[in-house]
Amino acid sequence: MEVKYLDWRNIPDDLKASSAVIGYFDGLHRGHQALISKSQQIAKELKIKNALITFSPDPNDILLSQKTKHLQKFTERLKVVESLGVDICYVLHFDHELASLDPDLFISDIITKLNLNALVCGFDFHYGFKGKGNALTLKEKAPIRVEVIEAVLYDGEKISSTRIKEALLNGKIELVNQLLAYNYFISGKVVHGKHIGHELGFPTLNIAYDEEVLLAKEAVYAGYAKIDNSLYLAMINIGHNPTIATGNDLTVEAHILDFDKDIYQKEVKLYLLHYLRDCQRFNSKNDLARQLESDVMEVRKLFNNGYFIL
Repeated sequence: MEVKYLDWRNIPDDLKASSAVIGYFDGLHRGHQALISKSQQIAKELKIKNALITFSPDPNDILLSQKTKHLQKFTERLKVVESLGVDICYVLHFDHELASLDPDLFISDIITKLNLNALVCGFDFHYGFKGKGNALTLKEKAPIRVEVIEAVLYDGEKISSTRIKEALLNGKIELVNQLLAYNYFISGKVVHGKHIGHELGFPTLNIAYDEEVLLAKEAVYAGYAKIDNSLYLAMINIGHNPTIATGNDLTVEAHILDFDKDIYQKEVKLYLLHYLRDCQRFNSKNDLARQLESDVMEVRKLFNNGYFIL
């Protein structure tokens, strides 16, 4: 996939003809995928490229003057975009001037200069000063074909990044994965921890996660780890280690089953598939070790019963 970072004030005039989707696309969930699928269908009909138009930084960071927690870091989001078969990704720099742009100028100065034959957006897409432009005005005023996609539902409710974040914070990881249409993951380098897991007989990988990424509810999860393109069963803990006070920092740790290699400083992805239990304080290290043994048995049981496949 070709990625082009563009200053919206100076868009080059040699861009390839394309059909595109537009939005921030936090999570690239099923709703976003419906937009991309429609754009790809149009691109195939017209024998042109299919593209995705997004923004950096997050418009909410500029409009609300605060950092927004996202479902994945930007570089990982680009990888998901590529996996969905997008040919070109345009990343427009978002600033206060773009936020205050008249909706008509948004069309004339940006949309018409991207060499688009068609544009696909969600029914709730807004653009221009105070979001005065919307999907209907875009369809009415843009000098290109505009397709508006209605809400994509799951269990009768609209799929949205907000709904996914709420489910994530409530530990409903199975629902999160259904709404995303892929497994939620946490990525980061393996760093040294307190080595408490080694003492208990359950060594863990400590992951230096991106603090701008929204983590799932503090709990223990069953899932798998991707290490050097290989997958391993894993018991994953997000929490503050209440039994063994090691500081106030929130940690992401994973006990990788049947794995004993030294991989410090390597990039690892932890995929969460099933909520096992809440974090809890135990009366002793022995009690904690017994619970961890039970957790590992549950992970193996889920895998052996075909709950998930590596």
